[in-house]
Amino acid sequence: MAVDLLQRIGLSKYEAEAYLALLVDGPFTGYELGKRSAVPLSKSYETLERLARRGLAVVQPGDPPKYAAERADRLVARTRAEQSALMAALDTALADLQRADPAAEFWVVRGRAQVLARAEALLDEARSQVVLGQSGPDGVLGAALDRASGRGCQITTRSLDGADRRAASTEMLALLVDDREALVGTLTPADHAQAVTSANPALLAALRGLAALVQAHQPREAAPLPADSPRQLDWLAWEDRKQRRLWPAASGGGRVA
Repeated sequence: MAVDLLQRIGLSKYEAEAYLALLVDGPFTGYELGKRSAVPLSKSYETLERLARRGLAVVQPGDPPKYAAERADRLVARTRAEQSALMAALDTALADLQRADPAAEFWVVRGRAQVLARAEALLDEARSQVVLGQSGPDGVLGAALDRASGRGCQITTRSLDGADRRAASTEMLALLVDDREALVGTLTPADHAQAVTSANPALLAALRGLAALVQAHQPREAAPLPADSPRQLDWLAWEDRKQRRLWPAASGGGRVA
């Protein structure tokens, strides 16, 4: 795993293997590295030299020279600083190149992981108000909701379970952020999940209407059954009366946090 992580910050596979070998068992000469690590002997000297040029190893002159690994905490601190500076430069460069915001158009995000990532990004941009409707298990956006709440956002959540009986097995997601951008879609099946995201006024209005509609149809207690015992009535008639009383409670509800 450490080899993979070192490769992700720019080291080659041999460089990563050599650095770890030096860190754990070094210092080494090139010959010793080739014999005691996954780095081939034919590549060991040039690999150690590349580490030294990158500041990831120090050299003890001699014949042959020995190499020791730079301390791991220094490597991590330097890499963190470099990545931070790189991201700041990239942010500036891309901001200068970016064209007019196409947010009012409709865009499709495909795949469960990508839909959730876009939803989390929207939640992290929220500044005042979030309305979230979802069906299926809670908690998929819990951490992002907590961050938004911590910034002082008003969080309103609604259950979409039962909103569409024909799609009861489909996990749905509807998100409205600061009344300025929305995301609506499905999360299942994962490979075919997709969502529409837009700042289009019509979509925003639809999401506001959905939130109001679901709130208006929160479950409520059924009216008490009449004193008549079902044994004294025709059973089918009694069942029909019961279902009529229970029907208003069939839709989903939610909570306001």
